[in-house]
Amino acid sequence: MPRRVRRQKLSGVVKFFAWLFTILMLAGFAYVIYGAIMLQIFSDIQIGVVAGFLALVFIFVVWGMFRRRTGTASRVILMLLALLLSGTTMLGGYYIQQTSGFFSSIGTSDPVAETTDEDKKENSQANEIINNAGALSEKMAITLTTYSRKTAEAYKPSDLSGRNVGIVPSLDEEGTQDAVKQLESKGMKNANLVEYPDQFSMVDAMYADELDAIVLPEQFHSDLLDAANDYNRYNALTTFSNTIDQYIYYDEIPEDMKNDPDSVKDITKDPFIVMISGSDSYGTLSGKSRTDVNMLAVVNPVSHEVLLVSLPRDSYMPFSCKKNETACGYAAGQYDKLTHSGVYGIGTTESSIEDFLDIEINYTVQVNFSSLINVVDAIGGINVNVEPGLAVETFYSNGTEGVHEGMNHLDGERALAFARERHAYLDGDNQRIKNQQIVMKALMKQMMSPSMLMNYPNFLRALSTAFTTNMPSSQIRDLIRLEVSSFPNWNIQSYALAGDSSEQMCAALNSVAFVTLVYENDIQTAHELISDVLHGRKPEVPEQSSAGTETRGPEDSLVDTGEPLNIPQYTPPYDAPVYDDPVFDQSTVDPIPDAPVEDPMLPDTGYPEETPVE
Repeated sequence: MPRRVRRQKLSGVVKFFAWLFTILMLAGFAYVIYGAIMLQIFSDIQIGVVAGFLALVFIFVVWGMFRRRTGTASRVILMLLALLLSGTTMLGGYYIQQTSGFFSSIGTSDPVAETTDEDKKENSQANEIINNAGALSEKMAITLTTYSRKTAEAYKPSDLSGRNVGIVPSLDEEGTQDAVKQLESKGMKNANLVEYPDQFSMVDAMYADELDAIVLPEQFHSDLLDAANDYNRYNALTTFSNTIDQYIYYDEIPEDMKNDPDSVKDITKDPFIVMISGSDSYGTLSGKSRTDVNMLAVVNPVSHEVLLVSLPRDSYMPFSCKKNETACGYAAGQYDKLTHSGVYGIGTTESSIEDFLDIEINYTVQVNFSSLINVVDAIGGINVNVEPGLAVETFYSNGTEGVHEGMNHLDGERALAFARERHAYLDGDNQRIKNQQIVMKALMKQMMSPSMLMNYPNFLRALSTAFTTNMPSSQIRDLIRLEVSSFPNWNIQSYALAGDSSEQMCAALNSVAFVTLVYENDIQTAHELISDVLHGRKPEVPEQSSAGTETRGPEDSLVDTGEPLNIPQYTPPYDAPVYDDPVFDQSTVDPIPDAPVEDPMLPDTGYPEETPVE
C-alpha cells in the first residue's frame, strides 16, 4: 500500500509572501499586456499568444506556491520565479509605456488636449515630451544645454552647487529661467549665476576658467560655429566640456519652415521615398541651417527592397521652392550647392532634390549634430572599423582625438567628428559619405545589442528629440507593426552619386565657391535604381557606383571637356551687403522688397566645412 503524503498546512508567513508575489505577478502581467495593446504595433494574434502563455505561467506558479505538497525548496524557487516575472513584466511595461510616449512626440499626430502654462510647469520633463510635444512636425523642440568645462570635474547638476554658472538671458529669457529651475530641482544649490551679453563672451569666460558651467540655448550654437577659427575654437565647445543637463520645451514652427508630406495611401503596401537631411547645427531641429548629409531611403514594403541614395553635400543644382514658396522666394531657380538649400528650409532641399533626380519624395526626416551626439552617448557609444590607410590623428572639425586602423570605440562627439571628417582624406567628401554609412551601420548594430536593455530609456529620451519628421505617427506605427508581425527580410543596398570639383557662382554666398558637378551618368543611374525599387524590381546597383571608387573622364561629367558648365550666373535683386564680421546680424539689414526679411543670404564665413579641399 503506497505511503500517503501528509499535506502540510501553510504557515502565515508563507501565505503572506505567496499572496504578495501573486498580486505583483498579476499586476506585472496586466501592465505589460495593457501596454502592448495601447502601443498598437502588435497584432491581435501576437498579443493573444503572449497573454495565453503568461496566463499558463501564472496558473502554474500560483498553483505551485499554494499547493500543500510542494516542498520547501520548490516553493522558494517558485516564489523567486514569481518575483523575477513580476520585475521583468513591470520593466517591460515601463519600456512599452516609454515607447508609446515616444510615438506621441514624433510624426503628425491627432490633436492633443490644450494645457495651461501652469500645467506644463507641474509636469515633469518626461511627461512634457509625451503630453505637450504633440507632433514634432507641428512643433519644434527648443533645447537649452548646460555644459561644464572638463577641468571643473562636474558631471551632474548637484556638482554645480556654489559654483559659477554663465547665462545669457537676452537670448531666451524664459527658457533660461526654466533651465536653471530644472538644474535646481536636480540638486544644484546656491550657484552663482553670472550674466553675459552674448554666447561668445560667455564661452570665452568658460574657456578662461572663469566659469564652471554655462547654460546655452542651442538654437544659437550655430553662431558659434560660424565664428569659429583656430584661436577661439568655438566649434569645439562640446569637445572641451561635459553635458550636465538639457532642458527642452516646444514652440510652433514658423510658416516658412513648414513642409507637408506627400503621403502614400497605405505605407505597408505602397512604395515611398524618405529624405534624410542632416544639418550642421546643434539644438533646434527645425531651424534653418546647411545640410551636411543628404540621403534618400527608397522603400518598397511589398518586395522588401530598400535603396539608400547619397548625394554629395556640394552638389551643384538649381534651387526649387515649390514645397513652400515663402521659404526662399527669389532664390528659386538660382544655382547653388545642395548644402546651402537648408538655409531656406528643409522643403527647399526636398524640392531641389526632387527636380534634380526627377522623382517625388514622400516624407522627410531631419537630424543635426546634437542628434548624433545624444543618441550615440545614450546607447553607450559605437564601434567602428577603420580600414588601413584611413587613420586620422586629430579630427579637423572639432580637434578631438582621431581614429586608428582597426576597431575604435567612439562616444557621441568623436562619432560626429568621424562622420563629418573629409579634410584628412584624399577622397574628401566621397570618403565622408562612406564614414556616414559606417556610423549608421554601427548605430544599428549597437541598438540591437544586449546593452540596449539598460540603455533603452535613455535611448528613447535622446531619440524623442533627435529628429523631426513629417511622416504621420499612425504610419510609423503601421511600419513597425509590419516589422514585428512578419519580420520581413529586407534587402538593403546603397548608391552614392559622385562628381568633379569645380568653382561656380553660389547664390547664397553671392560669390564663387567650390562645388561638385555631379556626373550625368550617376544622375541617370540613381533615377533608374529608384524607379526599379518603386516598381517592385530588384535594383542592380553598379559595383563602381560607390563614391570615389570609379575613375571617370570629362565625358562622364556635367562639364564639357575643357569648358565650364553653361549655367546662368546669379544676380541678386538688390545690392548685396559686404560681410566683414563673421557673425552676420540680419537685423541690421533693411527689409528687402518682394523678398522674405529673414531670407539668410549667408556669407562664407570660414567655418571648416566650407573650406574647399584642394
